Amino acid sequence: MISVVLDVIGAALLLVGLTLMTISLYGVLRLPDTFSQLHAQGLATGPGVLAVLASSVATENAAIITFAVLAIVFVTLTSPVSGHAIARSARHRGRRRQVE
Repeated sequence: MISVVLDVIGAALLLVGLTLMTISLYGVLRLPDTFSQLHAQGLATGPGVLAVLASSVATENAAIITFAVLAIVFVTLTSPVSGHAIARSARHRGRRRQVE
């Protein structure tokens, strides 16, 4: 019984994560400038990846759970840093926000 509940929770988290990453992709493709694209990417991709990795925690395999927890820590620490580095690089190259 508990394995069925874990499977349902894992599937729901996977669906939520993939939906968030799809929304992020749409924002990156449709927004006009680098900074707006970075905003869409940063807000939706981080939680999306975390939800996908959390769905793998719903398994009963200790090796997969350990890998997922380490990956969650890695993504949580590196996602804001990479977004900041890309924004600084764009600003250094002289890109400005497009104000409509």
